[in-house]
Amino acid sequence: MNKKTIISLVLGCISVLPASAQNGWFVEAGGGVQTIFSSDASKLDFGKRLTPSYTIGVGKWITPAYALRLQIGGYSLNGMSTSEGLYLRDPQTDGSVYGPHDPVIDNVTVRPDGTYRHYLRYVNAHADFMVSLSRLLFRSQGRFDVLPAVGFGYAHAFAYRGTANTNSLTANFSVAAKYSVLKCMDVNLEIGSALMPDHFDGRITGKKYEPTLGATLGLTYRFNASKPYVRKERSRKRRREAVVDTVYMVERVVERPVFKDRIVEKPVVKKQEAFRLASISFAYASAKPAKKQDIVFENIVEYLKQHPSARIRLDGYADKATGKARTNLMLSIRRTDSVRNILIERYGIAPSRIDAQGIGCNAQPYEKNEHNRVVIVTALPE
Repeated sequence: MNKKTIISLVLGCISVLPASAQNGWFVEAGGGVQTIFSSDASKLDFGKRLTPSYTIGVGKWITPAYALRLQIGGYSLNGMSTSEGLYLRDPQTDGSVYGPHDPVIDNVTVRPDGTYRHYLRYVNAHADFMVSLSRLLFRSQGRFDVLPAVGFGYAHAFAYRGTANTNSLTANFSVAAKYSVLKCMDVNLEIGSALMPDHFDGRITGKKYEPTLGATLGLTYRFNASKPYVRKERSRKRRREAVVDTVYMVERVVERPVFKDRIVEKPVVKKQEAFRLASISFAYASAKPAKKQDIVFENIVEYLKQHPSARIRLDGYADKATGKARTNLMLSIRRTDSVRNILIERYGIAPSRIDAQGIGCNAQPYEKNEHNRVVIVTALPE
């Protein structure tokens, strides 16, 4: 199986996964430095062992805390070698098998101690499983996050200055610290390592593997992140739901002093009771409100503006047909937090006017299972 087939299969598997509850698809790119811990590499000055590197990647969040990513990186590595070992492309073996002569020695300068530099050019494509620690451990959606990742890949070393073409399976590990600078963009600092087999640099010395270590600084762009809200002119014709107003009753009062039969009507306010103001729906496993619900938020805000002393309660639910009870409870809490944050940050509603609670799947307000992926907004008595 060649590398194009592997990459196509990985992209195909990622594309059929359900949409993320948090960010969905994302792309990333970065640049930095790296080094390889091959045999005799320590004989080279550390500064000369550092070489430039790049990474580009695409991924998808499959739950709020877990993601899959396909990343391609590499460029150059500097190693050191001696005459000890077996080398691929040995001219004495017609270049088809390993032999004692290193073809690199004919393309570089040999130092007085018999060592010489290996110049490597390579690319490493790997599929990773990523975890958001802030969402997994603290269920937080703040600006800062730590993302460990582990995966397997395919590395190809190019023929360059005597080194041979080699193909290798790799194990990859990394930890990234990210900070959100925009709603759709993060700055990332990623420390990563790849375990290469002994023959990766065209030389066999008896080591099980030759690890690389690199650090990259880059950017991540999230495609379906919340876009800045643009307030639209309200129109009575565009309002699909009437704003619920205080109910008035008219009491007939007889004024006796003037005329016994004269009837005067006076408005008397009936004490308001709690009532359902709106319902905000969500996609499967998502903590982000479904699209095209701006009118629902508009009506909630309009009600609160017309009743300055009114308060509301947000009750979050999850459908019981999918997920465990604890998972659904945490998902319902994140859903109410999402609605609450939109009302506060986007519409300027005071936090003291909003109560929120997650109910999970212990109660199901609707008969259809998919309708219970919802946050119900209740207007509380004033």
